[in-house]
Amino acid sequence: MNFLLHRHLAARDLGSVAAGAGAMLPDLWRMADRRVKPARAPEPPAAPPPRVAEVLAGIEHHVAVDRWFHAAPVFVEGERRLAEALRGAALGAPRLALFAHVLWEMCLDGALVRRIGLAPLLDDLRAGLAAIDGPPTAAAASIHHFERRALSPALADRPAFEARLRRICDELARGPWIAGYQDGAGLAFMLSRVRSRFGMPPFTPEQHDRLAALLDGLAGAADGALDDLFRTAPRRVY
Repeated sequence: MNFLLHRHLAARDLGSVAAGAGAMLPDLWRMADRRVKPARAPEPPAAPPPRVAEVLAGIEHHVAVDRWFHAAPVFVEGERRLAEALRGAALGAPRLALFAHVLWEMCLDGALVRRIGLAPLLDDLRAGLAAIDGPPTAAAASIHHFERRALSPALADRPAFEARLRRICDELARGPWIAGYQDGAGLAFMLSRVRSRFGMPPFTPEQHDRLAALLDGLAGAADGALDDLFRTAPRRVY
């Protein structure tokens, strides 16, 4: 599940914009440095400040919902159908179908943006990021990763990680990134950026346009899958 749906479900289930933003952190951490991830058995303080507790609850929600989502038909069948569509389109982009996993997750985020509306979704996202800015976000990263330094020789450089995370959060709050999920052209552009991290070339203009048209044609399927997800996702309250 991509970070927008994680934010929405955690805020819904936990009744907290801070918990919703906290549920985005595992995905944002991975963008900033792939070594930073939720710990299997974090050791939070006995009585964390309320805002830190909300962030930690959001991260726990993320982990639990991801475990459900990746085994659920709404994801498994959607990913399979999208992979088949990508192979059938014969766009000439190498290994395109291998990215059906992340692309289907982004398609579902796009359905969420269309359902809620870009402006109100951005308002909620910005409120959540503002609520956890500074010490709550830093505390969560410490608990899940940086305080475990003695347990792993491969921990991220913290100042560089925090600078990248700040840029990511600022860019999310700005708006165009989220707006890009709404249509096929934006999704194709974002997929090209994902593929670039693996050393793959950008789409040609023709490949981009054909992929955008394919994804626009799947918008209805993504909208229906979002309905299924809302009906079947377990409500997890911590």
